[in-house]
Amino acid sequence: MKARIAILPTGQVSIFVDEGTLETGAKAIEQLLAELDAQGVAFDSVSAVEQHRHDDHKVEEHSHAISN
Repeated sequence: MKARIAILPTGQVSIFVDEGTLETGAKAIEQLLAELDAQGVAFDSVSAVEQHRHDDHKVEEHSHAISN
């Protein structure tokens, strides 16, 4: 799995997976969040995975998490 993680000044964390289908991207994000949780990295809330299509036809799946 290849993912990008963006940490915003607001404390929000966005995880992006640029490859695969919505289903495989969602599973990859869920796996990453589970691995972080197992290492003691907890989030106050996690949104559902969203899918976005851009003008260049690139598909991107991501989820937002709020750190505590």
